[in-house]
Amino acid sequence: MSYSPATGPDSSLAGFAHLGAIVGPVIPWLVWLARRNDDPFVTREAAKATNAGMAFLMGFAAATLIDLFVPLVGWVGRLAQVAIIVVAVALCGNAFRRVRRGIPTSYPVQVKVVTLGE
Repeated sequence: MSYSPATGPDSSLAGFAHLGAIVGPVIPWLVWLARRNDDPFVTREAAKATNAGMAFLMGFAAATLIDLFVPLVGWVGRLAQVAIIVVAVALCGNAFRRVRRGIPTSYPVQVKVVTLGE
């Protein structure tokens, strides 16, 4: 099955915001700040990516704390860190592909940092 991806800065910036959510909420938040008054599609998608990036960051921080400070079961924290990275890459990659096609996307878990403006 072939498709033609949506062209233009709308889908590109929205896709960049979702890929940036892999490393945390800063990159999607900057995209949201830059385009929040210009393009509603990019604004919504960057807000979703920022919220998901914050959820990934909080989960990774909690797993790191478990790894560092819980004796005997610190390996669980390390395992959780790897799992969070794998899940973040998979979800953000899927969101990137959907947004590049012009289809709005969502994440199963979000921490409300930025409102969607809906």
